[in-house]
Amino acid sequence: MIQRLIELSIRNRAIVVIAFVFIALLAIFSLKTARIDAIPDIGENQQIVFTEWAGRSPKDIEEQITYPLSVMLQGIPGVKNIRATSAFGFSIIYVIFKDDIDFYWSRSRILEKLSTTSSELPPGVTPKMGPDATGLGQIFWYTLENKKGASAPKSLAELRSIQDFYVRYLLQGVEGVSEVASIGGFVKEYQIDVDPNKLFAYDVHFSTLIKSIQNSNIDVGAEVIEDGDREYIVRGKGFFKSLTDIENVVVAVKNNSPIRVKDLASVNIGPSFRRGALDKNGIESVGGVITMRFGENPKQVIDNVKKRLKVVKQGLPKDVELVPFYDRTEVIERTIGTVYSALGQEIIITIIVILLFLLHFKSSVLVSLTLPFGVGISFILMKLLGIDSNVMSLSGLVVAIGSMVDMGIIMTENIYSSLAEKAEVTKKERVQIVMNSAKEVGPAIFTAVATTIITFLPVFGLEGSEGKLFGPLAWAKTLAMFGSVIVALILVPCLAVYLLKGELRPIEKNKVSSFIVDVYRPLLSWTLENRKIFVIFPLFILLIGLYAYSKLGKEFMPSLNEGEILYMPVTTPDVSMTKARELLAYTDKKLKEHP
Repeated sequence: MIQRLIELSIRNRAIVVIAFVFIALLAIFSLKTARIDAIPDIGENQQIVFTEWAGRSPKDIEEQITYPLSVMLQGIPGVKNIRATSAFGFSIIYVIFKDDIDFYWSRSRILEKLSTTSSELPPGVTPKMGPDATGLGQIFWYTLENKKGASAPKSLAELRSIQDFYVRYLLQGVEGVSEVASIGGFVKEYQIDVDPNKLFAYDVHFSTLIKSIQNSNIDVGAEVIEDGDREYIVRGKGFFKSLTDIENVVVAVKNNSPIRVKDLASVNIGPSFRRGALDKNGIESVGGVITMRFGENPKQVIDNVKKRLKVVKQGLPKDVELVPFYDRTEVIERTIGTVYSALGQEIIITIIVILLFLLHFKSSVLVSLTLPFGVGISFILMKLLGIDSNVMSLSGLVVAIGSMVDMGIIMTENIYSSLAEKAEVTKKERVQIVMNSAKEVGPAIFTAVATTIITFLPVFGLEGSEGKLFGPLAWAKTLAMFGSVIVALILVPCLAVYLLKGELRPIEKNKVSSFIVDVYRPLLSWTLENRKIFVIFPLFILLIGLYAYSKLGKEFMPSLNEGEILYMPVTTPDVSMTKARELLAYTDKKLKEHP
């Protein structure tokens, strides 16, 4: 079968060359549109349910929200595990699904279940789902800052308002963005500080005050009034526009005199209660975190975000600027740059080695073609199979490069040697020599590649986090080897007909090859004559290797060397927000001083 394929390819070599030109164009398209990320997403298939109940203790949250919701969510099909956290004022439930459950199908099932939870939860408490993203969804961070020398710098509350009501809305509409989360600063709100002594003096209940404010902050509708040929819509305008509107709300009437909010409390604008802050270089800041939607291309989403940021910056106040401080594009570019670098170095080394051994430039070019075409075919198949390009899959390509070159070297060297033995041949005879030489080593090349692919079968059987981590590596190496054998069996013999022409110097007349043979022959003779003594050397190397293996460290994730250090200080659970801010600012300033 392999020999028949080689013969058919050589006889239709023009069609084969055109087909590989098309493959090259398709490979370029696949590479440009590939979903490239820094590391594989090994997280579990999970959904997050967040429930807020302001002012309640963790015990109340656990008993009245977390536990009832956890019990109800266990009945969803495909659920593997449920984990939950109860904190002051909120509850977070992590619903872990089996890996074969579709991501968005699981979300729809949770939403169906949440629609029936109102009877089990306290009044006014509504659980909501987290963004449709994974643990690797955070792709871009930025801060809103006052420009240096700003004439009228904005406060943290004003910067937060700009973030919440302008920047966030524009970035939320970018294709591929799941959520833009605001962080830092103060959320502006109307605050009514009630004086309990005045409530007692005016004999007004606190619930009456709350209900009066709620009923006053509303627009009401009515019917229409006809006037001649026209009609006018009647509506009552009641939404608060200023602090004065709140102060003038009538709470009760005593002795024909209205009692207003300003008689019972003071009304101001202030920051809402918060449980976190953002610090940058020791200075409290306001920023946002852009989260990518599940299954999107990180690099493409970041590019879309950067295009939208140009529009956002045009509408910011003149003294405010948007400053990015985390961009995953840098890590992605370094990751893909590693592959380009390794591929380029391998091609150069291959050309040099073939030149030294064959002293024939065209043969070097012929062998080096197996690398770009093999990698290109692997990218095409990875795109068709939905395999992401990340540090693990690209590492599989780098690992396969050495074996990929071997396929081309074996095929080219055998064809070269056969043609070099017959200096003067006709075109028809040269084609037949190339065909016979390719048929001679073709089955052996295919068997060698098949053996290599079979050794990776256990990796394809891995499940869970291990499968998600090492699966892309195994797929990438396997597809690259498959691409290289296609190039070696089909393209190389066809191009050999065009490139290996004229008088070819036999390998025996090459000084480099002759020198290696002269050195190798006596060593081989001594080894064969002293077999028992020679066996001691590999056994000694094996023992050293076993000892070195026992001393090797073990780690699940490889070191990515992103050029960044993650600093995560840990304090006691009861640390106050003010103290945490002080510690964060101090450590950031000290780290900033480091050269």
